[in-house]
Amino acid sequence: MYHHQTSARVRYAETDQMGYLYYGHYAAYYEVARAEAMRALGISYRDLEVKHNVLMPVMSLNIRYVRPAHYDDLLRMETTLRRLPGRHVTFYTEIFNQKNKLLNGGSVKLCFLDGATMKSISAPEYLLKPLRPFFEELA
Repeated sequence: MYHHQTSARVRYAETDQMGYLYYGHYAAYYEVARAEAMRALGISYRDLEVKHNVLMPVMSLNIRYVRPAHYDDLLRMETTLRRLPGRHVTFYTEIFNQKNKLLNGGSVKLCFLDGATMKSISAPEYLLKPLRPFFEELA
């Protein structure tokens, strides 16, 4: 299992009339957490797309709202990969506030596409290589 943490602060422009983080912005926080989890492995979305011609479109997004985040809250986003990617990859993310209270949890499932043909492909070796050690521990 691969696990990564990153943080971000709720900006005023992201809040609604009640001062809560607007529900639609949570998907963007999931994206930040996902990109940083990959970056920690030495993989950037930009390199996947530009150097390796691999795209990762979202297939599904599931979100569970537990309690609201507020303006200026420092959020901790914990992202986990429970399985080594195959033709799909699912990132599980939980968002906590600075008091360590769970605010939100969910998952994002993505697939891999060859950027030239737009055909579905298996996870590229470029992505699998740094992930394998986290999953060999379980074997």
